[in-house]
Amino acid sequence: MKRHRVVIVGGGYAGVKALNVLATSGLCDIVLIDQHPYHFLQTDAYELIANECSMTMVSIDLVALCLSYGEHVLYVKDTVREIDFENKHVLGENSGHPYDYLLLCAGSRTAYHSSIIGLREHSHGVKTLSGSLAFKQQFEQRLYEKMESEGGWRTEPFNIVIGGGGLSGVEIAAEMAHYVKIFHKDNTLTCENIHIFLIIPHENVLDGMEEYLVQQATKRLFELGVNIINHSRITSVEEHTLILNDKDSVHFDFMIFAGGIVASTLTSTLDIPKNKKGQLIVDDYLSLPSCAGAFAAGDIAELHDRGGNRIPPTAQSAERSAEHAAKNILSLMMNEAMIPSDLRMRGTLIALGGKYASVSLLGWIRFNGLVGYWIKTIVMRSYRFRIHLQCAKGLQLLQKKKPPCRKGF
Repeated sequence: MKRHRVVIVGGGYAGVKALNVLATSGLCDIVLIDQHPYHFLQTDAYELIANECSMTMVSIDLVALCLSYGEHVLYVKDTVREIDFENKHVLGENSGHPYDYLLLCAGSRTAYHSSIIGLREHSHGVKTLSGSLAFKQQFEQRLYEKMESEGGWRTEPFNIVIGGGGLSGVEIAAEMAHYVKIFHKDNTLTCENIHIFLIIPHENVLDGMEEYLVQQATKRLFELGVNIINHSRITSVEEHTLILNDKDSVHFDFMIFAGGIVASTLTSTLDIPKNKKGQLIVDDYLSLPSCAGAFAAGDIAELHDRGGNRIPPTAQSAERSAEHAAKNILSLMMNEAMIPSDLRMRGTLIALGGKYASVSLLGWIRFNGLVGYWIKTIVMRSYRFRIHLQCAKGLQLLQKKKPPCRKGF
């Protein structure tokens, strides 16, 4: 059987899952392209910014991961700039790669809406490792400067504003509020004047999600002292002032924006159907209808369930869509029929500060508090452990012998 060549663009949750499915099949040569040599565990970002874990706990080495699968898998550090679908060729800034099959998993980025003046300049995002580290460093520096200038934090309030009431915004708000409480408890310097505001455009947080999760998250946020400002849209941002609904203002010392996503900048260069967020339109098989041999999975694609309902961009949907797309690629290699996707989500796990989480599985199994925290922890650590175990094989290869020349296939 002919060995096909598959190019995967993106080393996030979708790309790493697709890599595993394709590499373990033994049917193809694989090139994984990403501009960063690591896989960022974005679901753990809130722990990083709240000093609950280190950088090494939220990043996976893509070089070691690819080495672990053997000589038929190659990692390339590059930024893809152009794709020639007709001639099946991917062009990066520093390299070019022909393919038989292409799987786009380039993910998404924070939606800094151009209509909101000052948003990008005066807020921080945490969708990337560099963004999370920059936020962590600058936030602590700002607190330090406040402490130095006032001899403590009693005199003036220190306001942290989080824009966005979705999953990311809620988890960050809860973890930051818990961080503040622990800091106050463990230190002699008071931080009672640190206030956290969560700005949401709807009536409730987690709009559109299961009512149980909405209620539990709202209750927990109130317990942690988070101030929820609902029915409010950010219309402009100045250096230390947030304008809501074109009239109300909120002073802030530090701002995080988690108000939605748009697709990777890669999609702007592709002359194929996209939605308003730049996400690629895929068919039932997760392939790009007008592009032979090309598929898309994860946040870069507009995903639906069997009923046609949009699926939210999560690590779970990224993995499940990538697994299905990869299996359909394997089916084409073996001259078998592809299978329509059925992307039903197994459940939702929401971290709500410290050892507290809300969990809903299969729509009827629900846990809250410490039990929810342990379930979420087991799920997250299992994922991390499996990938670290796989990477260890690649590191062993490096230690035993110098790897062969890997110029390409």
